Amino acid sequence: MRNMKGWFVIFIIVCQMISMNSFLAQVSPTNTNFRSPLDIPLIIAGNFGEVRSNHFHTGIDFKTMGVEGKNIYSIDEGYVSRIAFSHYGYGRVIYINHPNGYTSAYAHLSKFKSPITEYAKSYQYKIQKETFNVYLDSGELRVKKGQVIALSGNSGSSSAPHLHFEIRETESENPMNPFLFGYKVTDTKKPMINNLKIFPLNDSSLVNGVYSDKVIHVKKNKNGTYYLNKKITAHGNIGFALHSTDRLNARNICGLYTLNLKVNGKELFSHKLDKLDFSTNRYVNHHVDYLRHKRNNQTFHKSFMKGNNLLDIYNYVDNGYLYAEVDSVYTIRYEAEDYAGNSSSLTFKVKGDDTKKPTKLSGIESCDKVFKFSESNYFKSKGFNLLMAENTLYDDLCFNYRASSDSNYLSAVHHLAMNYVGVHQYYKLSIALSQELDSVLLQKLLIVKLDDKGRMSDKGGDFEEGFVTTRVREFGKFAISIDTTMPVLILEDNQNVNVFKSNGTINFKIGDNLSGIKSYSASIDSKWILTSYKRKRNRLVVSLSEIEELTQGTHDLEIEVVDKRGNINLKRLKIFVE
Repeated sequence: MRNMKGWFVIFIIVCQMISMNSFLAQVSPTNTNFRSPLDIPLIIAGNFGEVRSNHFHTGIDFKTMGVEGKNIYSIDEGYVSRIAFSHYGYGRVIYINHPNGYTSAYAHLSKFKSPITEYAKSYQYKIQKETFNVYLDSGELRVKKGQVIALSGNSGSSSAPHLHFEIRETESENPMNPFLFGYKVTDTKKPMINNLKIFPLNDSSLVNGVYSDKVIHVKKNKNGTYYLNKKITAHGNIGFALHSTDRLNARNICGLYTLNLKVNGKELFSHKLDKLDFSTNRYVNHHVDYLRHKRNNQTFHKSFMKGNNLLDIYNYVDNGYLYAEVDSVYTIRYEAEDYAGNSSSLTFKVKGDDTKKPTKLSGIESCDKVFKFSESNYFKSKGFNLLMAENTLYDDLCFNYRASSDSNYLSAVHHLAMNYVGVHQYYKLSIALSQELDSVLLQKLLIVKLDDKGRMSDKGGDFEEGFVTTRVREFGKFAISIDTTMPVLILEDNQNVNVFKSNGTINFKIGDNLSGIKSYSASIDSKWILTSYKRKRNRLVVSLSEIEELTQGTHDLEIEVVDKRGNINLKRLKIFVE
């Protein structure tokens, strides 16, 4: 029996060692020999873990000398597992599975290279659509290490030519920090520390004598040392956040690799960006101080856990809370570090003090209803209702609502007046129609969000039993509008003639005033042809070279553009091909 117990203990220890070795292999890959995806010097425009809108950046953005068309190389042998093209997001993108258990991704491409381009075009003709997303088997498109697979570009949601490059674990699809795989860039600049923020974390907590968040500007000596020139007192549970960024020897502002918070020499909270998970990536909205991020474009990394946050990038004690006792003095030290090992630190003291400063009653926030983040929440008013599942919010919410009249809309304007509050999941929003409409028009209704200047953005929706209902992931001002206007479809001014060469192009201006373009298509002599939609320039390009052996003479060209409310603009043209 003792021998059985002994073997069981050994078995547990071995399992723990295997698990630990597996973890270390994930964090510090050793079974890879990846080459560069580019043949130009690697200059960073954005790094892994950089805070973006609603997500951490899941790869590295490499600059391409301000131009498109640079060769993109497969970093290792493998097979193309996925090809996609969208007018948003990654744009043109290729995914390659490698034998060592990793997948590389190359995004914002301008063109695929053979044989990938032939495969993609064949699939586009099969589905008769320019945008697509197709998964491939291991035997379909094999690639060699160093093979040119594409040309760099600016497609999708990219704002300038560059390559977005990712390395993922193939099995989990979790993106990993490419720096872990040996990619080197020149980096001698230390992270920048700009501001400190302190939060009282319960009703009895105080910061400098009041129950209120406190932002303190960080100073820097000529020798590069960061410090505070203000004294800090606190009482009860408090939390800290640091506004800190890095530049990696580039002009672009990038993100940190690690941030460590110590109290009296002991680690209280830290985060490290080796790996992310797409399923939890939106929790970045709670990792940062959302208000300062959205309102001031400042990245305050919170060093405490409170509310709804499932990110797996932290190590902490007592949720990162510091309990400040009266007359105690705490030495706080923040250490910010980039992947190259450059680091900056900020050291300051907090003295425990429960002396309260007088506050005005007008500063106390009133709520129409308190929403608990861990519960389902429902709110109903005249002509309006809202339903949230549990964990839709990041923290408990002081919910406020009001309605106003505006003759520009087909309902009241409903104000969900929670400025700078992040929402994690979609919730259901229903607004009552304020007037009767012909049944044909009901399918044209939609909910719109209004910005501070009265500009509308489409939030979709379906009409049923007097209400338009949709799902949104934000707060603001919402109302019902209607879209009965067909999309714009205009032949460009410099192409008023109808005579074209067999390898020429026909360019159209296209767009939509509200709901947005849902689909577009073209055919010549009733045969579908592939078109190219340049979303950023509102241009649709018809390439006559897409038609094999296009004969000289007159042909019928048909162009159709449909918006998301079903409005159609259809043009039929007679063209003469020389």
